[in-house]
Amino acid sequence: MTAIFASEWERMWKRKKTWIGFLLFLAVVLLDCLFLKTQMIGAFDARQSTPLSAQNFSVFLLKEVSFFLILILAPIQTIDSMNGEYTAGRLRLVLLRPLSFAGLYAAKWLALALQMLLYTALAFLIGETFGRLFLPSAETVTYLNPAAAYDAGGALLYALSTYGLFLLILLAQVSVCSLLCSLLPNALLSYLVWIGCLVGALYVSDSLSFLLLGVSSLFQLMAGSYAPSFYAPLFTCLLGGFLSTMWLWHRRSWTR
Repeated sequence: MTAIFASEWERMWKRKKTWIGFLLFLAVVLLDCLFLKTQMIGAFDARQSTPLSAQNFSVFLLKEVSFFLILILAPIQTIDSMNGEYTAGRLRLVLLRPLSFAGLYAAKWLALALQMLLYTALAFLIGETFGRLFLPSAETVTYLNPAAAYDAGGALLYALSTYGLFLLILLAQVSVCSLLCSLLPNALLSYLVWIGCLVGALYVSDSLSFLLLGVSSLFQLMAGSYAPSFYAPLFTCLLGGFLSTMWLWHRRSWTR
């Protein structure tokens, strides 16, 4: 399993799309840093905001960056790995070796999970560093619940919790998007249908809104004002998508 994962990770970073996505991500993060520094206001939504400081900067940076990750980077990387390799014929070359279906899919999923972890960790480190270098410090900060004030340690824990939960949202996206693009014939159609599913989920159930709204949903969750169920739909998408896709890969003849 370790060898399959190492091979998948190496092949992932040999693709031009991966490096283009990585460089675009860094550019978006840095531009959002400059944008937030100019505004000096962190917005929870269209009506509520709070002054930015060194202690809360990384959280609002994630809110700005999250839409690029949710709508562009995560689905494109997932579809390229799960669907693009098959349609381009590269998957057949990989399967010339005696690999198990479960091992191959698990290696792909773990490589994508590590890539999402890398993106979120970089955003956190850049946000914390930029905030402490260029923004004023505050004794306490508040988020969507004004009654809860956080000191420096509490604000750091809040940021880590937010980034951790957002990573789980990205992994749920990877799982469900993997299932979807395994059912569709090409990468472009997979991407368009996936975006349609994200938007459509807002109208199907409020419990699935976190898939598109990301950090905005997490602000409400951390404030105790998120009405729909969160963890059950999250882990249903994450584990259900993962197991369903593994079953599909095992069943379909194109991976034989």
